[in-house]
Amino acid sequence: TEALFGPPGAAGGLYDPPPVGSEERAADNYMMLDFEGGATVLLPHRLDQHHNGDETEGGGSSSGWVTSLDWTPGRIRYQVDRKVMGGTKLKGLRTLELSEVQGNDADRYRPKDGGENMRQ
Repeated sequence: TEALFGPPGAAGGLYDPPPVGSEERAADNYMMLDFEGGATVLLPHRLDQHHNGDETEGGGSSSGWVTSLDWTPGRIRYQVDRKVMGGTKLKGLRTLELSEVQGNDADRYRPKDGGENMRQ
């Protein structure tokens, strides 16, 4: 029952925050929600389908969008990132990434890359 009705939010926020562009883009387009049972969800609340920035800088919708779920239902902490393309290819899945770590070791092994995409 702790996995479903425990304290809200993943400990320390998302385990491996995905790249969402500039601080301005993150504030204008994303929201983070904490749910009972130790889950945190990051999702875009607004999707702009127009190319309005430089993809290399992560500033525009051409860099795509991401939805993340971080949850520790037991001994293992999971984070899944569903990344979609931007612009007119909005419905196209770019990557689906899964991170797994022992829940007790999550802080010790937390990525410190500043939110980079996984190597392909």
